[in-house]
Amino acid sequence: MSDGRFLGKDLDWTNCIKKTALSLFEHQDQALNKLVELNAKDINLRAKVMACEIKSQNTVVLADIKSAAA
Repeated sequence: MSDGRFLGKDLDWTNCIKKTALSLFEHQDQALNKLVELNAKDINLRAKVMACEIKSQNTVVLADIKSAAA
């Protein structure tokens, strides 16, 4: 999203980037399907799917967090 928020497990937008709070998908097609659903509900949404690395039980590492907010 352009304001730098992330989709949470409860399908609300959050600023938290902890693993326990984010919507994480094992397969890219699952994430893309969710993105299509969200865009169908809000045509002005500018969300994107991002790959991440899970370092520990509660830590998610995003490759380029600044581009995520852009």
